[in-house]
Amino acid sequence: MSLRDPVSTPRHSRDHPKTGHFQASKRLLGRKSRVSTSQSHFPKTTFLIYVALISGLGLGLAACASESANNGQRTVTNDIPPVTNTHYPTPSSKVSPTLPSTPTHLPAASPTPTPYSPDVCIYAGHFHLSRPIAPSGVDVIDPTYRYGSTQDGLRETHHGVEFVNPQGTPVLAAADGMVIVAGDDYQIPYANYPGFYGNLVILEHALPEVEGPIFTLYGHLYDVQVEIGQQVKTGDQIGEVGFTGWATGEHLHFEVRYGANSYRETRNPELWLRPHHDENNEPHGAIAGQIIDEFGTPIYNAPLTIEQISPENGEILAAYYLETYADWTVNGDDNLGENFVLGDLPAGHYRVSFVARGLQVYDVEVQPGQVTMIVFDAREQGE
Repeated sequence: MSLRDPVSTPRHSRDHPKTGHFQASKRLLGRKSRVSTSQSHFPKTTFLIYVALISGLGLGLAACASESANNGQRTVTNDIPPVTNTHYPTPSSKVSPTLPSTPTHLPAASPTPTPYSPDVCIYAGHFHLSRPIAPSGVDVIDPTYRYGSTQDGLRETHHGVEFVNPQGTPVLAAADGMVIVAGDDYQIPYANYPGFYGNLVILEHALPEVEGPIFTLYGHLYDVQVEIGQQVKTGDQIGEVGFTGWATGEHLHFEVRYGANSYRETRNPELWLRPHHDENNEPHGAIAGQIIDEFGTPIYNAPLTIEQISPENGEILAAYYLETYADWTVNGDDNLGENFVLGDLPAGHYRVSFVARGLQVYDVEVQPGQVTMIVFDAREQGE
């Protein structure tokens, strides 16, 4: 079946504007500290975020401190390190990622986790889904509108991710499954209101590694090329990229839903999509985190800076900027409960910085095919 809707409908910027399962294989591979005067790199952007949040939230200037990874001793100083002009190479300057022709089996998780520290642990990832765009297209997600983000309040909280590609780019099934929706949502809504996705396909998957059903949604399609009840295999073409529904600009909107085919049951696709591989054919990993305030509530819209650090000289190789999830309408992983994710990261050393009861800085390691998880709970922090 081929269904096309070239008729333009009211559109806004990309998607509509403002209107898991990890088996714990935890081991300590991180060091958390507050910034001290001995640090050789203190990014200007991170410092400006720190000052802005201190002013806007009325937190007051917290003392800078550092904590030893070996004995947990903490030293306190009121000095703020000097600001230096740091050049940030863009992530696009790295080697272009390539996918192997056959799926790579990721490391298995240990059933009995060994915690490294209460703050940083490493888990085996559940990257079971193939990317819905072939490597010949743009198969990396749009970093400007991640899951749970709002683009500074300009759009509604994002329940998926985007792959920006020209109209007509093939859209591929992310896993074996059955077509349960093929058509449009102008009469039957699959979000908060009809017409949100335009032409769409929804697949139901029974993954042997996952308890319960998984659903993947492919929205804003120009062409739907499957029928309800049809069985598809991983990589089968199910449609073409378009911009139908509430969208401006040609792109694929991709969602992962767990347990039920519901807009309220989405999960972050960055924790499900199979990562790219580096020049040594090692799979990339991810950094996720849970940032909680003194009342036990996730901190929404908190800016973070994540920098890839050279282990040889401490230079910044790449810098990424994101925020924690915007509100309660999106979900963390069922085991992790995260409220931020940065996926598809090459293995290596990273520095994660954010403001919560002062400037928090974590030096962590990303391992191939693994998820490095940071937990900051203000209720457990000392004065």
